Amino acid sequence: MKKTILLIEDNRDILENTAEILHLEGYEVLMASHGEEGFEMASSQLPDLIISDIQMPGINGYEVLSKIRTLPKTTHIPFIFLTASAQEEDIEKGRTSGAHGYLTKPFTSECLKSAILKVLS
Repeated sequence: MKKTILLIEDNRDILENTAEILHLEGYEVLMASHGEEGFEMASSQLPDLIISDIQMPGINGYEVLSKIRTLPKTTHIPFIFLTASAQEEDIEKGRTSGAHGYLTKPFTSECLKSAILKVLS
């Protein structure tokens, strides 16, 4: 059975390119263009993994993760942050917020695949 990954990213190009990489790897991909939409999809579709940008209009990635962790049906879903910030304090905040991984943009498809395999295995 295919694993389902929810991508939450407000940059359309990054969203579509990342989805294409994941499709080619055999994953089912759900796409959300902002945090609130992503949270709604996570709670209704229950993906196997969530990959989310941090800086987005409306609720940001940290808030999405926080909301997901409050619902019993979504609390177990692994979460990877995808962000342009490579600052050590941002990476640490991602780790302490309960994320399972942290990828900085731009990233290679190999880095993306490696992060996903690490979390899903």
